[in-house]
Amino acid sequence: MKKLVTMLLIASAALFAQFDDATLTATAESENVTGSAVAGAVTIDGKNYQQIGIRADIPIGKFGFGVDVQLLLDEEGSIRKEDWDEAEDYFNLIYYLRWAHKGDPFYVKVGGLDYSSLGYGIVVDGYSNMIEYPTYKRIGMEMSFEAGDFGGEILVNNYKELFEDEAGLLLGTRMTYKVAGDLTIGASFASDFNEYNGLRDSDDDGVPDEADYDAYDDDIVVERDYWVSQGASSSTIEAMINDGLIDPTDAENMQSQFKGKTSKSTIFGIDLSYPLVTSDFLNLDVYAQAAKIANYGWGFSAPGVLMNVGPLRINAEYRHTGGEFIFGYYNSTYELERASVIAATDENGNLSYKAHTRKEILKDMESLDGYFAGLGLNIFDYVDLQVNYQDLKGDSTDVKSLYGELVLNQELIPKISMAKGYYYQNNVEDFDKWKTPSTVLGYIVGFGLNEGASLNFNYRYTFEDKNGDGEIKGDNETIKSIGIGTSIIF
Repeated sequence: MKKLVTMLLIASAALFAQFDDATLTATAESENVTGSAVAGAVTIDGKNYQQIGIRADIPIGKFGFGVDVQLLLDEEGSIRKEDWDEAEDYFNLIYYLRWAHKGDPFYVKVGGLDYSSLGYGIVVDGYSNMIEYPTYKRIGMEMSFEAGDFGGEILVNNYKELFEDEAGLLLGTRMTYKVAGDLTIGASFASDFNEYNGLRDSDDDGVPDEADYDAYDDDIVVERDYWVSQGASSSTIEAMINDGLIDPTDAENMQSQFKGKTSKSTIFGIDLSYPLVTSDFLNLDVYAQAAKIANYGWGFSAPGVLMNVGPLRINAEYRHTGGEFIFGYYNSTYELERASVIAATDENGNLSYKAHTRKEILKDMESLDGYFAGLGLNIFDYVDLQVNYQDLKGDSTDVKSLYGELVLNQELIPKISMAKGYYYQNNVEDFDKWKTPSTVLGYIVGFGLNEGASLNFNYRYTFEDKNGDGEIKGDNETIKSIGIGTSIIF
């Protein structure tokens, strides 16, 4: 814990040391308060709630903060208690704090992170800590600066993890220096100090929600605890166990499988880049990058090309790994794959659970060669399209990834105030299965009621392989987030 906090303080101090007071002085430029209010229905953990909320960005010069107030009412009209029973729930009202905007000489944002990368993405690529929002909210940070020939970036996934029983968080940083003209060298470091913090324990009983018989009651850990709560005697419970009617696992045995577990992943990276062309219409960078996962394998991409031509953005690179390596290891779906619980039944029919982490799949990754290509397009601010594709081949397996997002401007289709669809799937052998634990898909459609008001339908789907059979089957392995509401933009 002390080492982790010390590293954060040193990294933050290194960034702030690059600036004088003038750099941090707020400008007099005026910005308007923007935001939205929403009222409607939402489904969380399989339960239906009525949602009343407001989200806004409030600028004060270069400084700004986002507020996010959400009230969820159950069928009896009572406020969802678990949203307001801890001190951190009130900190969650702050959606983010920011200084300036991404791309400015100095920028910092604390709170929700939608899409964060370090450098050209070989270590951290499109990471989001909002992948499970509003079911679970993380408080992270991204920071960047440029000061003469020096530059830097910092990423933190969730400060709340510093207060877990086994403290940890995901920390990433990259420092750059222009060694000759615009020729720039960069060095990256990222580490998840405890991957098991990806397992949520809603009632703090030492057992993750996926393995907990009642995830919201700390007195009910296993099935026999439930029958105790219903007044069943010890002899009745033992008889039910002997007849195979309930699982015999006791709470202490279950907790021993998870309590005190820690697991760490660390990646080091280096990159070299040079801008061949810089103009208002055309920008063309060439780059090379390499990375090593501690105790596992390495990979590199070279040559790489990043080109912006008017509304078109193209990114392409050749990729190679020596095995036990994943490009962009900390990616958009990382928080879903970071750690999971697999259920298994022994020969006697007893149910057991095992936690495993994302890095365990590295052992099965062989040496691979292939390419990555990305395309972004903005058509007169009416349509925004982004597609990324990776295809790597080995002696006995392939590794593929796909990301696609399409956004239609509200003026393109009459009465449609919002239209967005997205799908992504990371590091699979083939796309024969459109539902995997690394898949996220969804769409948002808003119907304009009048100027500034919209009726929105928001659907998002993620998936869990809870029994470890390699297949996504049944409603219990599909996690739906459905929101229907009215929003007012101001």
